[in-house]
Amino acid sequence: MINEHDIKDMDDDGIMREHCWYPSYKESRLTKMTPAHMVKEFIEVTSQVPTKALYAGLIKEEFEEWCSANIHSDRAEELKELTDLVYVIFGYAEACGWDLMEAFRRVHVNNVGRCVQSDGSVQRNSSGKIIKNPAYPKVYLGDLVG
Repeated sequence: MINEHDIKDMDDDGIMREHCWYPSYKESRLTKMTPAHMVKEFIEVTSQVPTKALYAGLIKEEFEEWCSANIHSDRAEELKELTDLVYVIFGYAEACGWDLMEAFRRVHVNNVGRCVQSDGSVQRNSSGKIIKNPAYPKVYLGDLVG
């Protein structure tokens, strides 16, 4: 658990640099790194062999930890566990050799495009969920899983 003393030791990026064993964190480059780059760095630093099985187990574990934090209404812990979940999802994609950042970009563009109906409107169902435009093409990711 991070205490008040730890918070005072953090820099503007929220990293406790004087306690960090990895020297590259003394550089101000984290803001330029994507989550995929960060996970690749972790794999390299730890000499981890990323496998689908390893990361599938980690995804399940982190999802359960996020659910627990969500149930207990600890917002900071919930955010931490959600971040861990994203982290291991990027690890799974790395183990598969997938470019998750490119897939995410494509899915984002597709999601935004599919929200707009042919008449230019955005429509919602009774629960507030946006109704996708059935005429809009689905996202293509086949070239990323080659």
